[in-house]
Amino acid sequence: METITSRQNARFREIKKLIENKRYREETGSFFVDGVNFVAQALANNWEILSLVYVPSEIDTDYKKKILSLVPDEKHFPVDKNLYEALSVKKDVQGVGGVFKQKLTRSEILPGTGVVLENIANPGNLGSIARLCAAFGINNLYIIKPAVEFFHPEVVRASMGGLFHLNLVEFDSIGRLSEEMKKTDYFGIGTSLQDDSVNLSVFNKDYGQSERILVLFGSEAKGLSTEAKNTCQTLLRIPIHERVDSLNVAESAAIVLYELFVKK
Repeated sequence: METITSRQNARFREIKKLIENKRYREETGSFFVDGVNFVAQALANNWEILSLVYVPSEIDTDYKKKILSLVPDEKHFPVDKNLYEALSVKKDVQGVGGVFKQKLTRSEILPGTGVVLENIANPGNLGSIARLCAAFGINNLYIIKPAVEFFHPEVVRASMGGLFHLNLVEFDSIGRLSEEMKKTDYFGIGTSLQDDSVNLSVFNKDYGQSERILVLFGSEAKGLSTEAKNTCQTLLRIPIHERVDSLNVAESAAIVLYELFVKK
């Protein structure tokens, strides 16, 4: 198969556009993944690959060769190193990436525990929380729009492949989520700095509905909205020293999720 060297190649330009253009990702329902380990995790979790992008000269390990062997030849797209560097933000180019079809559920609460992020804006935070969910065995991750998209390149990168182990769901509003929670009898746990919130260190975790819980975190700038707080049966406060006003949402998620679902 001929190795592509020109930046004017139509297929290469489409992949580049996927990386740079949110609207194009939405229109095509696809996104680009950079890195052999990320590609491997996506394939292992049955994400549909549309195109395997690689640098033939960089296929220098048995592991990389194995990944190539998992993808039909007609989906292979070999490019030279200069072209691949234009698709990657990493200095240490691995030379293996892929275009995958998005897997996204809309306006539906899925069976099992989940984390809900209201109006989250920072892609690094969304990616980090996706990684936390994967690490702590939480399968469902929800976002309330407006929010950064799951398939933003920085989200995918920050998740370190964790995104591919999750069910991803988006809701257009917190009100719509609240309606679905009432229908499905889900228990909401939120985070808040207000005085009547329960201190996380003394919270009774024996709530008896561990498979029907959504844990809600608010935006970086404002925290949970009043409507989101009203959706929750319990609000938790992380005990921190008075010298610090608040924690980053990803830091908060790490503490709360560990306390609720890992620490016994």
